[in-house]
Amino acid sequence: MKSLQVKVTVLATVVTAVLVGLAGVLMLGAQRQQIVVQAENSSRVHYVCSGSECVVLDDRKLLDSPGAVIRYATTEVRPELTLSPFGEFGYEVVGAGPRPTEEAAWTITTRAQADLNTAALGLLGVFVLITSLVSVTVLTAVGRVLRPVEAMRAEVAEINENNLTRRVPVPSSDNEIARLGATLNETLDRMHRTVEDTRRFVADASHELRSPLAALRAELEIALSHPHMADWPTVVKMALEDAERLQELTTDLLLLARLDADALDRQDTVDLTAVVRREVCRRGMVTLDVEEHVLVPGRRAQLSRLLGNLLDNAERHAGTEVVVRLRGGATATLEVIDDGPGIPEADRERVFDRFTRLDEARTRAAGGAGLGLAIARRIAGRHHGTLEATDAEGFRGIRFVATIPTGIPQPRQAAVVAQQRIGDEVWQFLNGSITSTHGHIPEPRPVPDPALDWDLIFGEHQPAHR
Repeated sequence: MKSLQVKVTVLATVVTAVLVGLAGVLMLGAQRQQIVVQAENSSRVHYVCSGSECVVLDDRKLLDSPGAVIRYATTEVRPELTLSPFGEFGYEVVGAGPRPTEEAAWTITTRAQADLNTAALGLLGVFVLITSLVSVTVLTAVGRVLRPVEAMRAEVAEINENNLTRRVPVPSSDNEIARLGATLNETLDRMHRTVEDTRRFVADASHELRSPLAALRAELEIALSHPHMADWPTVVKMALEDAERLQELTTDLLLLARLDADALDRQDTVDLTAVVRREVCRRGMVTLDVEEHVLVPGRRAQLSRLLGNLLDNAERHAGTEVVVRLRGGATATLEVIDDGPGIPEADRERVFDRFTRLDEARTRAAGGAGLGLAIARRIAGRHHGTLEATDAEGFRGIRFVATIPTGIPQPRQAAVVAQQRIGDEVWQFLNGSITSTHGHIPEPRPVPDPALDWDLIFGEHQPAHR
């Protein structure tokens, strides 16, 4: 019994049968009592007795012997009926008067049992009728209710990875079934968009990976075809540049895959001010305007990557100046502003798509792979925040605004903040990004930190090197 319609019908029928059966038994018991009382009343006979002689009570006979000592007696037949039409029944004679004949007593009892049997059969018919009506009604009603669900199931069963445009029929009525259909269609829409995005992402990634591979192969083939004419240092240098571009692209792809697949299960308390200062000190033409000790929950490496991608984009398109602002509160607000050509309002949402590069930034040197802003927005989303592109106030360029909920009372205890600031300064010194104030330690050239990339991609566990 796998059909929900049959299960509901059987359940409703059983419940109805039990309730109607109990009501019928109670009604039949009351009917039996009423029939017994009627039989007793109809069989009751009053006698007047004088000595051992009794006659049926009659006013005229009392007048015939006015001086005699008399007494009154009553006799009645009490039937003992059964609720089963096929059960045994009997009677009992009650009273001090003369007993009626057995034939008369059985006649009264049989008539009473026949009346009870008629009532029982009538109640049985009513029981069968009500149960049948309930069964048919529930079967029909449940069938009508589940018909749209079956249509949805049949439609969903026909949907596969090659045909994601089909949608389930939604009933016109505003009920749970209609809302279920609408929810299924919304889910199918999201799945369709996800599959299309994945296909487009795979195609774009393949295209982006094919270009440096093709260039690397062409350079090596040309050099090998004329080894005596090749400038091998130049060939190796160009091959290394293509290999570095491939490494950066694959690193970004792995990072996007991890950001899409994993949840932000482990969060630390990050001093966003220290992260901003560490990123900005590696770069030129950046004006810094930050509040002290803006604390947010999250992952330090990911927040550093978010800001780094925004700064890379700003430096790539800025004219003369890049401004970084950070404000705290219930929500930390990070702004990166540049005075470049800006982004048309129609393209400000599209720039966050993967492998999206605007017309003036399509060259390999100027445009990158088109993954930086997509990674930045994904990191902001993982931290329950947002990343938007808006007009730059006072600039003709563009302003990227990242908001991240803090969830931490501001400010924290001074000792904890001081301890974290010391740790940040030691990290900056070891990383080579701290600016020397006394001139004895030369400031090293900023270089990418592999540990940050491994931490972004693999979390706490870095791959083993052989």
